[in-house]
Amino acid sequence: MTISQHGTETQHTAHVSSPEAEAVEERAAARPPRRRMWAGLSWPVRVLLRLLVPAVIVGIWWLISTDTRMGLFVKSPAVAFDRFVSDFLSTDASRFFLGDATFDHLFPSVGRALAGLAIAIVVGVVVGIVLGISPVLTALFQPLVHLGRSLPSPALLGVFFFLFGTGDSPKIFLIAFSIVWPILLNTIDGVSSLGQTRLQAAQVFRIPSRDVLFSIVLPGASPKIFAGIRTSLSLSLILMIISELQKSENGLGYQLIQSQRNFDYGGFWAVLVVLVILGVAFNFIFLFIERRVLAWHRGATQQND
Repeated sequence: MTISQHGTETQHTAHVSSPEAEAVEERAAARPPRRRMWAGLSWPVRVLLRLLVPAVIVGIWWLISTDTRMGLFVKSPAVAFDRFVSDFLSTDASRFFLGDATFDHLFPSVGRALAGLAIAIVVGVVVGIVLGISPVLTALFQPLVHLGRSLPSPALLGVFFFLFGTGDSPKIFLIAFSIVWPILLNTIDGVSSLGQTRLQAAQVFRIPSRDVLFSIVLPGASPKIFAGIRTSLSLSLILMIISELQKSENGLGYQLIQSQRNFDYGGFWAVLVVLVILGVAFNFIFLFIERRVLAWHRGATQQND
């Protein structure tokens, strides 16, 4: 009797768990072949594949530096990394093993880029939600939005210096003005894609406007908002350098100009190494935040990174 009951329970358990197992197998089979192939590789192989292209680029860089003519301007990777270590790092633990150039140039540049990005996020998301909810406002301000995004931002550097002086303010506002458009347009598109049905349903059930904003509008538009922020993040580093090329006393852009004027090509390539590391670090941190914030979206759409 006991064996029979045990066998019955076993069969019942297998019968209950089989649909779940089938669902897992179906999701695994639904993955693209390339993604399944990548998932089947071991992590050392994945790391090697990710480092393959950077290694090829460094190899080409080294070959160019060995040329008798190009080598005068293009320093070898060894020289650039040695200069990077000597300028931006130190052996002083009280300074967190960071060199003078990190405090004098890197931190001010990162601060300007992040300040401009923060302003662009706030303005782009707020204005984008307002325009996305109201089709009338979207049609009214659409020409102005397209006019602003088509303006060449580097050409407006003198205008921002004239309006805000020569301190950090014109640089920060130039960065914000230049990178706000991807966030704004993606927010408008994300809010507009929700449709009027959800908003009308919220009105029927008399859901407070605050709950509609934070429970319907922002979650529904957040994937496209993050896509716009990611584009603006990469642009912020470019505009950071451009804004520091004139009337600056510090920053990585200022350091690039000074190294060129002084024919210090080792220092010039060291700054380029810093920019590469900075771009990779920004992208890694942003992906970490995006995966945490949009974990619900990947689960709902059965997407895996």
